[in-house]
Amino acid sequence: MTEPTHPNMQTGCWQNACWYLVGALLFLSFGFTEMAGSDLWWHLAGGREILEQGTLWLRDTWSYSAAGERWRNHEWLADLVFYGWYQLFGLHSLVYWKWGVIIACFGLLQALLMRIGQSPPAALLLSALALAIAAPFIDMRPHLYSLLAFVLLLYLGVRRAPFWQFALLFLVWVNLHGGFMLGLLVLPLLLFPFRQPSWAAVWRVALWELGCIAVCLINPDGAKVVIYPLTYALQAASPFRQIAEWLPPWQPGGIQSPLFFWALPLLPLALLAYALPAVRRQVALPWWSLGVALLTLAMALTSRRFIPLFAIAQAVFAAPVLGALLGALQVRLKGWLHWPVLVALLLVALLRLAPYPLQAAPAFHYLTAEYSYPHLTVDVMLRNQMQGKVFAYYNWGGFLHWRSDGALAVYIDGRANTLYGDDTYINYVRVLRGEPGWKTIIEQSGAEYFLWPSGHANGPQMMKELLASGRWKLVFRSSAAILLARQEVPVQLSVGVPADSLWWLQSEGWRLLLQGDPAAAQRNARAVLERSPYQQGACNLMSAALRAAGDEAGAVRNLADCRTWFPSIFLR
Repeated sequence: MTEPTHPNMQTGCWQNACWYLVGALLFLSFGFTEMAGSDLWWHLAGGREILEQGTLWLRDTWSYSAAGERWRNHEWLADLVFYGWYQLFGLHSLVYWKWGVIIACFGLLQALLMRIGQSPPAALLLSALALAIAAPFIDMRPHLYSLLAFVLLLYLGVRRAPFWQFALLFLVWVNLHGGFMLGLLVLPLLLFPFRQPSWAAVWRVALWELGCIAVCLINPDGAKVVIYPLTYALQAASPFRQIAEWLPPWQPGGIQSPLFFWALPLLPLALLAYALPAVRRQVALPWWSLGVALLTLAMALTSRRFIPLFAIAQAVFAAPVLGALLGALQVRLKGWLHWPVLVALLLVALLRLAPYPLQAAPAFHYLTAEYSYPHLTVDVMLRNQMQGKVFAYYNWGGFLHWRSDGALAVYIDGRANTLYGDDTYINYVRVLRGEPGWKTIIEQSGAEYFLWPSGHANGPQMMKELLASGRWKLVFRSSAAILLARQEVPVQLSVGVPADSLWWLQSEGWRLLLQGDPAAAQRNARAVLERSPYQQGACNLMSAALRAAGDEAGAVRNLADCRTWFPSIFLR
């Protein structure tokens, strides 16, 4: 794991600062992935629950299928950070947390690649490529901590940091996210004495590994948290492995990384380049980074959620050889390589950033798909003091926890196998797909309410069948959600939603449009956009109402105005 002792080029501090500044802008430009971050809501609620209960050992109070069960929340520290950030800076400001972690993670990766490749252009190009591959998975969730911790682990290894720094990293990492297990797998590769192997050196690596494992036991669940990722990884038949983010990258559906397969040849090409005599005279094959790249590749081919880790590992492996090649090119060009590359990357960063807002509210609205949650329906339920068991859409479970703090208990939510059994998830999937017996599953679960997206493929049909059974009644329907209740559940909507509610105005606007009154729908949309000009639902409502009125040009202008706030692909 020796570093190159033959720098390809020398740069001053101010020149390095320019590279890092351009890197920060470029990394920020990849921080605008739109994703329905459903986990964010229950992480926020989890931080609040820990503080309210005054303990890290929580029993479930948010669901009715696992009520009272021990919730193994191995991300408790991340939950406290989320909730603390919200308390200090507000909900929408969480976008700044996300952008800050991205810049810190890939800025540190840039510094690592600069150190091992001795080439600022190679460091920035490879860091940007790694982030471009990972970008579809950059959600507002604790997994970002694992990306940062993974890079920090590699950086500490390259610096040959003392043991206490590794121990401190794992102590924090194990309580932030389950990705610490990858760190334990990588650590022996990172520290192994490939160049000068000896029994003493191998024994030292073993002791450090055991020490870091011991440190990982310092968490609320002790050894269970360390064992859990291993047992889960070996349970290939677990139904939770069929959640879209866990599927292999070649299977359809779920999040996809368009660049993943295109970038895969970089690994064998870099390996072949190390065989070139000219390259071998400058850098030796970094066996440790090859091992890390192959390990993360195997993980990424098993589950697409590991693609960002492989992208980082591949960049680390390729950095020395690309640094050597660009160093030779720099010599041939008599030093005229850096500035053109730096200026070109600056222009790319600025062009990528230009359409996007840095204001918290519109960015949060789109980056978390805030508009896709049942705000209005939950407002109605809470204002009318509804409580009980809700068979809700999986992605909405955490939102109900955040809004109701357990008053609206769900059947299942994004905490998945850290709380729920396989049968619970299998039954939910049968309902989601509308498989035979789905109504029986809902009713036998003990659900008192049924909350489902209005726009879901099976939503309207499910509502019709439940109502036709005579055992359910329609309580409320908005443009976002359908709310049904069991016939025996007393429901009285005595308290209405304020008429100036943005969510009510949007929902009522869609109802008016469906009833053939585009002029009234436009008035509602305009009322929302005057107060919140970036609202996705109101933007789409206005466009749809203008088209219904025959004003296609007006619809185009409206979408253009809305896209100045955020160029979302979901604005139509």
